[in-house]
Parts: sequence; C-alpha cells; structure tokens
Amino acid sequence: MKKTTPKYFLALLLIGIHLWQASLVRPVADDYTLLRIYSQEGFVSSISYIWNNFGGNITPAVIRAAYISLSVDASNWYGFTAFSITTSLLVVASYLVLITWLTNRGIRQITINDLLISLLASLAFEGLFTPGLSSAYLFGAAAGVHLWPICIFILTLKFASKLKDVNSNLCILLILPFFVILGFIASNSGIVEGISIIIVFFAMYLICDYRQSVAKSWRRKNICGAITLGLLVGFSTIFVAPGFKIRYTQVGNTDIRFIDLVVNFRSSFASFFGEILTHPIWILAILFFISRSNLTFPMDYSRARILLASCTTLFTLLVMGSGLGYAAWHQSSGLIFLFAPTLLGAVGLIESKGFKNRLQGSNSSKYMILAVLLLLTLLFARGIVAQANRSANWDRNFQRNLCAVQTYAKSSFWGAEIRYWPIGLGIEDVNRWTWMADDYRGWLKTLKPKPNCMK
Repeated sequence: MKKTTPKYFLALLLIGIHLWQASLVRPVADDYTLLRIYSQEGFVSSISYIWNNFGGNITPAVIRAAYISLSVDASNWYGFTAFSITTSLLVVASYLVLITWLTNRGIRQITINDLLISLLASLAFEGLFTPGLSSAYLFGAAAGVHLWPICIFILTLKFASKLKDVNSNLCILLILPFFVILGFIASNSGIVEGISIIIVFFAMYLICDYRQSVAKSWRRKNICGAITLGLLVGFSTIFVAPGFKIRYTQVGNTDIRFIDLVVNFRSSFASFFGEILTHPIWILAILFFISRSNLTFPMDYSRARILLASCTTLFTLLVMGSGLGYAAWHQSSGLIFLFAPTLLGAVGLIESKGFKNRLQGSNSSKYMILAVLLLLTLLFARGIVAQANRSANWDRNFQRNLCAVQTYAKSSFWGAEIRYWPIGLGIEDVNRWTWMADDYRGWLKTLKPKPNCMK
C-alpha cells in the first residue's frame, strides 16, 4: 500500500469525526424505558420487560442494555458513546467487505482508497429531509434493530467464506456454534430485516455463486447449516414471545378495511421512495455515470445484481411491513446503508451494457458533481451541528429536570429535540411524549440527589 500523506490525513480526520460524533450521543426515546427498568430492577428484568411487552427480538435489547449499563447512573455517557463507535466500526467494516466483494478482491488487497470510500459513505447517511446520521449513530435503539443486523449478516458471510483456508475439522466444529449465534443475532432484530436476510441468504446459497464457493465440502455445508439454524431460530423467536401480540395490537392494523390497507401501503411507499429519491447519494451516482465512460476498477457484475436485488427486497419489505404497522424515518437506516454500494454496482451494470450519453465527460457534469458533493457536505454539517446542539441542550435540561424531580416540583420536563424543516421529522423527546416522560421520570428518581438543587 503506497503511502499518500493527504489521504492518510483525511482518513484520520474522518475517523476523528466518527469519534467526536459518538461523544455527542445521549439517551433518546426507547433508551429511557431501558434506563428506568435497568436502574430499578436490573439487567434480567429489563430483558424480561422487552420479552413480555414488545416481542421476542431481544437481541438488540440485550446488546443495548450491556452498553447502557456503563451509564445507567448518569455519571458518564461512555456506554452510549461506545455503542455509537461500535456502530461506526460495523458500518465501515461492512462497506470494506462489500467493496472488495463487488470488485472480486480479498481483504488483504484493501487500499487506502477503499478505506476512504468506506469512511465517506459511512458519513453520507443524511438525506435532504431526514436525519440519517441520527438514525444510524445517535438513535442507538433504532440502529440496533435496523442497521446492525444487515452489517452483522454481511460480516458473517465474509467470515464464512474465509474458512476455506482452514484445514482442521475440529476447528470447524468448534466454530459452528459461533455461526449459529451470528445467524440468530442477524435475524432476531427487526422483522423486515430478518425476512430480507433469510431470503438473500437462501437465494445466494441455492441459485448464486455463493453456493459454488461455500457448499463444495462438508465443512462449508455445515457452516451454511449452522447459519441457517441461527437465522430460523432467531426469526421464529420473535413471534413466540407474549409481547409480540401485545405490540402488534398496539401498532398493527388488526381490523382494517382493504381500501384503508391500500392507502397505508401507498403512504408507506411514498415515505420510503421519497427518502430514496431525495437522497444526494442517488444523484451523485447518476452524475458519476454521466461524467465518465468506464469505471477505474473491475467489477463482478453477477455480485452487483445480487446487491441490487437485496436492496430492492429490503425496500419492498419495508413498504409492506410499514403498511401493516407504521412508517418512520428511523426504520430505513439499513436501506440507506445499502445505497452507496448498490448504486456503485448499478453504475457498473449500466456501463457494462455499453450505454452512452451526451453529457459523458462534459464540464457541466463535473460541475454538477461538485455541486452534489457540496450538498452532501452541507447536509453532513447540518446533521453534526444538530447532534451537537441536542447534546448541549440535553445536558443542560437534564440538570434542570433532575432537580425538578428531586425537589418534587411539578413543572413539565424540558426536552432536547431535532426537527428538520419542512417535514418536521427528527428526534422527539420527553417534552412531547407522555410515555417517554414517565420512563424518564422513573429513571431520574433512581439517581443520586444533587446537593445544589435546593439552592
């Protein structure tokens, strides 16, 4: 790998931005529920609460609770920071895997350019009207359900493919339980993500080149079997918990007319399609295509088709699932994650067909690319500034709210929200939702009294 000082400096700068962004993370939404139960009754009770009230997708709650345990007493926010950093690592590592997979290269062939592309893509979640950065790195409860399983599944497949170099049968047998666990984690999060992962895995195993590279020997067949077992058990566990029926009754449409269901699907489609259509990464991919005749690296077109089909599957299932429940901006973090590599593959597929256009190589297309890059930078800055402002407001209001609870004042809580104009999507807080305020109050009551509250 040839060292280029500016590139390495840029990589360090982007890593520093991830670390700084993680330091801004504070509790939000579902975190208040987990903090209240954990502080009052402990770890086991918090997981039991999820099982009995929300469903059997307990993996995100277990992982989240393990991190939050570091900060449950509010003496620091290391748990929230560590969770955000882990999310960043998963996203960047998954991007590196997808880039090398699309270009038919090994991990050892990763270059500084690959790292820079992965780091830049990991910070390009922000949409025109939706807080993509917040959904990925600030709203940890949502990222654990919608983003983590996609990344873990990608890394699991990469790890499985690397075992072709292992010659010890005993080592393979010892690793099989690990693949069962990884499969369980990948499918035991969001229902939509779980279905998508299962469909993609079986499609790759049965009809695509993954079958040729993984299922030639009994070792690889056993690895695929272990992953399959984990996927099926993890996904089935969601529905056997008593909380699943309770949760579906609360947010699902159990008694609805067909025409109303059609309206819900239309609304869900408009929501997710609008987010895709207005995301600058999409525009950048189109401009990248019309600005040059050939990609500078070889691409495996069959794998590009797999990635395009996977992204389309996830989008379709998101629309269907939200139509039966409700659509929310934080549900699309896994879909946004797949944008960049999918569109990269789509550009390669289009160019492989020899498609030409009049703007190819023109100066106007180069100016448009610069304009879109500037827009991406501005959106990123907006997202980071919004998170920094929320962090400062949350810390200030936390002290006030804590004193109000400890002095038995009956004033309403001050929240710390992020609201994006003009649609108004963003992070809502304890000042807007009663259930958040109740859990927030319950958590604050467990904290140590502040001596200066009476002054």
